[in-house]
Amino acid sequence: MKRLTVLGLAATVLLADGSRGIRPRGDAADYPSHATAPEVALGAAMIPPSQVKKLFATDLNGGGYIVVEVSVYPEAGHEVDVAPGDFLLQMGPNSETLRAVSPAAIAAILQKKNTPPPPPKRGDITVVPTATIGYESGGYDPVTGQRTHGVYTGVGVGVGVGGAGAPPVAGPAATDRDRGTMQQELEDKALPEGKTTMPVAGYLYFPKPVGKLKNPASELTWYGAPRQLKLRLK
Repeated sequence: MKRLTVLGLAATVLLADGSRGIRPRGDAADYPSHATAPEVALGAAMIPPSQVKKLFATDLNGGGYIVVEVSVYPEAGHEVDVAPGDFLLQMGPNSETLRAVSPAAIAAILQKKNTPPPPPKRGDITVVPTATIGYESGGYDPVTGQRTHGVYTGVGVGVGVGGAGAPPVAGPAATDRDRGTMQQELEDKALPEGKTTMPVAGYLYFPKPVGKLKNPASELTWYGAPRQLKLRLK
């Protein structure tokens, strides 16, 4: 029994050790929007598109996604079960309710959007230089102890069909690699999922509602707390 207890505690600490998500701010009050419930506090901030562009190599703005930073602070001695699916976002009083989308689903959708059409059956083949952007995670900062994330760039060649002016065509292997890169980045920065006794923070990704919003005020609801928490996002 003692061994099972120790293993359970180790798993709880592992979730919050910085291997996933981002560093929480000092406390919930450090966020523009915050609320408390028995045994837990919640802080959140809507990330503007200009900052999203700097934080992510993945084009979430062009893909049609809203990013919200969320941090959960359990009270000392209490355990909280964190699940991105327990968060709902409403953009304005008359808009639809949005549920957070998983990194895997976003990567698959963006891959499909970015996959070029099949090349023409006939035409000249041209080799052209290309630039690539990728994302890698791994290792730990010796000062902060946080897991490091980073964007890397590279150069290579692409194959164009149909003359010198034709764009390079990405093959299945390239698009699958792009999907994996996007998914890895979004997972590394997402709000960690699981039970924890320590503060955790990360991003939630919501699809933008269809149509122009008359009232941009947003409300984030968390159903995972001991009682329902609602935050007005500025």
